[in-house]
Order: sequence, then C-alpha cells, then structure tokens
Amino acid sequence: MGLLLAGFVCFCGLSACAGRAAPGLTPQAPSGSAAPSATPTESPTPAPSPTDTLFAPGEAAAPEAATSTPVPSEDYLFVAVPTINPDNPLRFTFPTAAVFPTPLNWRPPLLSVPYSLGPKDHFWFARPIASDSVNYPLGSYRYGSNYFGQMSVHAGIDIDAPEGTPILAAGPGQVVWAGFGLFNFNPGYEKDPYGIAVAIEHDFGYNNQPVYTLYAHMRAENNLYVGQHVNTGDVLGWIGLTGNTTGYHLHFEVRVGKNNYFTTRNPELWIAPYSGWGILLGQVLDDRGRPVYGSSITIRDLRGRYVDALTTYGDRVANPDDQWHENFVDSDLPAGTYHIEASIGVSDTAQVVSGTVTLLAGLPHFVILQEGVGLIDPASPGQTATPPYPSDTPTYTPTPTSTNTPTPTRTPRPTRTPVPTRTPWLSPTPLPTLTRWPTWTLTPSITPRPTWSPVPSDTPPPSPTPLFGATDIPTSYP
Repeated sequence: MGLLLAGFVCFCGLSACAGRAAPGLTPQAPSGSAAPSATPTESPTPAPSPTDTLFAPGEAAAPEAATSTPVPSEDYLFVAVPTINPDNPLRFTFPTAAVFPTPLNWRPPLLSVPYSLGPKDHFWFARPIASDSVNYPLGSYRYGSNYFGQMSVHAGIDIDAPEGTPILAAGPGQVVWAGFGLFNFNPGYEKDPYGIAVAIEHDFGYNNQPVYTLYAHMRAENNLYVGQHVNTGDVLGWIGLTGNTTGYHLHFEVRVGKNNYFTTRNPELWIAPYSGWGILLGQVLDDRGRPVYGSSITIRDLRGRYVDALTTYGDRVANPDDQWHENFVDSDLPAGTYHIEASIGVSDTAQVVSGTVTLLAGLPHFVILQEGVGLIDPASPGQTATPPYPSDTPTYTPTPTSTNTPTPTRTPRPTRTPVPTRTPWLSPTPLPTLTRWPTWTLTPSITPRPTWSPVPSDTPPPSPTPLFGATDIPTSYP
C-alpha cells in the first residue's frame, strides 16, 4: 500500500511540473515516509523536479530542493491538484471545478434524423454545416423576413459560418444543378444572385411532391455534375462570397413541389433540432383573423431579459408550411418558459399582444397572437393529413399532376362549340324575300293602261277619215 501511495504522489508531482498549480493550491511532494500536508499554503512552494520525484520502489524520496522548479510564467497552465488527507491516505479532496461562461454561439448536439414526434413534424434534413462551426440561422434575417424593411423577403435561411467551411448535403438525393445561374436557370451566368450554387432533388417526397434543397454563395462546388447521387453529409462545396451577398455565409433553402424561387418552405421546420431545445411557431393575426405581414415579435425570459427578436413572413415569396400554416418560426430557443409579444399595426396605433409560453424539448409549440383576442395557447392550425414518412423511393407522381391540371380548363371549351347556333340568327336574313321588291316595281307598269283608254274615245271621229276614200264618204249627213 505504501508503494502504491508513493507512486501516486509521484504522479501528482509530475503533473505539477508539467503546469502551474491553481492559486492557493500547491502540490506537496513526499519526503521520506511522511504524508504531505493537507493544508494549502498561502504562497506557492516550489514543486520537486522530475529527477527528485522519480525513485525506485523501496527507496526513500530525495529531500526537496528549494529551487527545483523555476518561477512559473505565462506558458504554464494552472492545474488544480487534489490534496491528500493524512488521516485517510486513500481519500482525496478535489478542488472546486472552474466555471467557464458559456459562449453565445454554443449549441447542444443535434437530434438524429429523420425526426418526427408528431403527425405534423418533418425534421428530415441534417444541418448543412457541421456542429464544429456555426450551424444555426442568422436571427436578424430568418425565412420570410425583410430585415426590418431594408431587404427583399428572404426565401431561405443564412448560416454565417467562416469562409471555407465545408457545406454538407442535408439528405440523400440527386444533383439537379451545380454552378452559376440557378436563380434564372441560365447555366454559366456569373451575375446570378445565388452565385455558385447546388440544388438536390431528394430520394423522398412530401405529400406526393418532390422535395429539393438549395445551397448558395459557395466559393466553389466539389466537382459535382448533374445526375450525380450524393448522401447525407457529403461535401458539396465550401462557403464563399459569390452572388448577391454582403459577407461569408451559406444560403439554404427547402423547396416543395417545384424547383423554383416561389415554392420554398421554412427550413427551420425541416432541419434537425438541437437536443434539449424547442421550436416556437405560430400565427400573428389581425382582428379579422387575417395574417399580419412583417409584424415584430420579441421574446424575453421571465426576468425580462432579451432572448430573441424576429418578424412574421412578408406578403410574397414566403410560404407557410402545408401542415402548420404558420407565419413565424424560431427554432433557436432552449426548452423553458418565455414571454412573447407581437406588435400589430402601424407604430402610432399598434396594438401589443403578449403572453407566456412554455417550450418542451424536441417539440414544436404552436401559438396564435390575435389582435383584440390576445395569446391563444395552446392553439392548433387545424386537423390535416399525416405527412408521409421519408422512404428510399420517391412518393411523388409529377407527371400526372402536370397533365391533369390543364384538362379541367379544356372541358368548358366544348361548351363554346355551339357557336354555330348563332347561324340561325343570321338565317333570318331573308335575302330571298327581298325579291319582292322587284314585284313592287311592276306596279308602275300598270299605269300605261289608263293612257290607252282615253285615246280611243278621242280618236274615233277623226279615225274614219284616213281609213276610207274621200269619194266614198258623203260630205254631209241627213
């Protein structure tokens, strides 16, 4: 037992030589068979050198040298060494652990995907940035935000990881775009707002529709080609500064149905949540139950300290989830109780609706803030069908959906074919009946008949004169 104890004390002496002891705690080296003192001294005492401390079993330790250890410098690390109780050598007293402040950018581990505890949940994507870097959304420019009226409505989230950080595939799928020109689908167009971007059509669908993810503003893409299959976590490229951007970050989008700018959904309802954290989402409505665009929302803890701020979706580009029908989401909140308030209306006559909400770990919490009503908690967006769970085969049928949509619009066209029915309206053009007009012109031809009747009445007396000879007709009548 004495040999084991002597060996342990020797190890502690080596640890002290490797670094500097914490203030008020000084390691004590053994001297002969006497146990070291359990009471720390006020001033640091020199620790033994390795040559003084290392000795063969059974040999006595060399006496301490007063100058065996040099004066500690900034290169030495403060090490808190446990002390030994002389009455009970097998009992050690460890110092109080140092408490370091938690960095503001610290986040807990992510939950594994796919993750869905409720019928409306679809946290199916891993985060496109690894946990060793910033992998949460920029709070001031979330999905649907216009940066407090200074920018266009945001169609995704921004993750401001450092330059050159690897960008990872959020899920398995097929590359459908790689390079410049994705916004306008113009290959090689270097002035495209997305810069160098990658788009993936994933191996699973949602409500019989395809699902896409988009990664923009890359420094370079990882030699990808259209049609290439990637798996979750594969490196797609590296964070850069291409396209319309003011700093190094990743622009990340989730698209449902079609791969275009107007079919996006909030990525915070699709990426894996943090372990022990919750998701706050809901609706801000006016007194008539209509969504309020650009409403400011402030979240504080129960002590009134500021936690986060965001705005509701803008009036275009942003789309609510097919299940939740929300107009704001905040997935960056630890589980706990918060005070939430929303400003509805213009600044002069704005009404503030507020209340207290409690978030549970790993669960979305849906609330409604309505003008004239207040906070509705718990609230429900309405009963909807359960979304399909991700599978290895696509569950969508894009061809039938595209061909069936025009057919209803063409069915009324046969009803317009009775245009020939208008021909009877033209048939009353009794052009044949106009032939009667010539019959009316014949009536003037009857007028010559009266001209013939008076002529015989006037001509009879003179008419005999030319018909007979002058010798045959008597010159006087009896």
